[in-house]
Amino acid sequence: MSRYLRKLQLIRRNSKKVLYFLLALIGLLVAVGLFMLMHKSTSDRNQNQPFSATDKAIGALKNKLAVNPGNITLEVNLCQNYLQKVRETADTSYFAKCDHSLNKAIALEPNNANIISTQAAVFYGRHNFSKGLELSQKAMSLNPNQVAYYGLVGDGQIELGQYEQAVASFQTMINKRPSLSSFNRVAYIRELYGDVKGAQAALKSAVSSGSSFPENIAYSQVELGKLYARNDLNSAEQMYKQAVYTYKDFSPALEGLGKVAFARGNYNQAISYFNQAFDTLPLAQYATDLGDGYSVKGDSAKANQQYFLADLAFQKSSSGGVNNDFEKSVFLTDHNKDLSAANRLSREAVIARPNIFSADILAWNLYKTDKYEEAQTIIQQALRLGENQPVILFHAGMIADKLGQHDQAKTYLQKAFSEDHYFLESHFSLLDKKLADGTLKDL
Repeated sequence: MSRYLRKLQLIRRNSKKVLYFLLALIGLLVAVGLFMLMHKSTSDRNQNQPFSATDKAIGALKNKLAVNPGNITLEVNLCQNYLQKVRETADTSYFAKCDHSLNKAIALEPNNANIISTQAAVFYGRHNFSKGLELSQKAMSLNPNQVAYYGLVGDGQIELGQYEQAVASFQTMINKRPSLSSFNRVAYIRELYGDVKGAQAALKSAVSSGSSFPENIAYSQVELGKLYARNDLNSAEQMYKQAVYTYKDFSPALEGLGKVAFARGNYNQAISYFNQAFDTLPLAQYATDLGDGYSVKGDSAKANQQYFLADLAFQKSSSGGVNNDFEKSVFLTDHNKDLSAANRLSREAVIARPNIFSADILAWNLYKTDKYEEAQTIIQQALRLGENQPVILFHAGMIADKLGQHDQAKTYLQKAFSEDHYFLESHFSLLDKKLADGTLKDL
């Protein structure tokens, strides 16, 4: 009898192992299926269209290098086209291809400013801003007459919270050569300091300056649309449509059109635009937009599916060596997912990327985990450029309310949403406005 029981227990244990294995296998298949879904539209579109201009340029450069190995200019140009592919496809594996080309070039000329500045761009793409800034400054010291290097230096300074130094870098850049690139940077720093009209004027100058790359013009149009979206949805919509006309299927413009539709309460149209943006470029932010759209409609199943895709997109980006600590912490904190992991990521982001938005998301995470006093200390770091950023004012107001500082909370929140459509700004979650409205009503 005891032998029979032992056999029965063995069979049950083995059955459990088989069941656990099957459940794990099903989970894996679901994850793979969703991952394939994430890339389906993009891959289908690429298969049905001829090579892009960037693909053709890459092929031509490889052919030239085959007959002319060791040509530094060709290697650098090849890397620059790989960087363009990252922008076009969100495929961060191209960074490794860049490394291969640049390593060969730098071995031949270790003090070539063009090689070093291109290396800086790769580090920026991976969100390693400290190393990117170091290399940008080295390139500028080797060739102080190259205007573009001042922009690269300023880019790193902004991400590292060195705002006064960035102002000086961008001012030098635009003094040396006004261009679309320099006007874009001036616009961003003006916006950070609260000069929205000045930022709009700079972006209009950027668009007027033109570029041989339509994508660059479309980018400026989208940034101008974001500023219009603060108080004029019609102008914002018009600018986003211009961007789509300038550069077909430009994902940031499609996202902007989706946010305008969302603000008007047309959630089906918003979801359609977000789908187009994601199909063109499978980034986590577009999957998140979709999730938020479905969430507002009350379709939690579809919302969670999109949030899962967003997480997969983060994983894919990280596999290419990109530091997504800040972006992932924003996603997790805004959606109340794994707030402990989000806290760790946001603290790491503050160290690696000590700007006002990194401080802001750490403060917001602390708010979400009921650490209100520490949150208020950190949010003051985020406000160090003044009360200019609506998303930071929103978080500051919510924190003040929890600490019983109701007058201060009301002041912050009213200023954050003094123009009805501030929540369309890049750093806002689409779900933030509802939370803020409820708090203001209570106050």
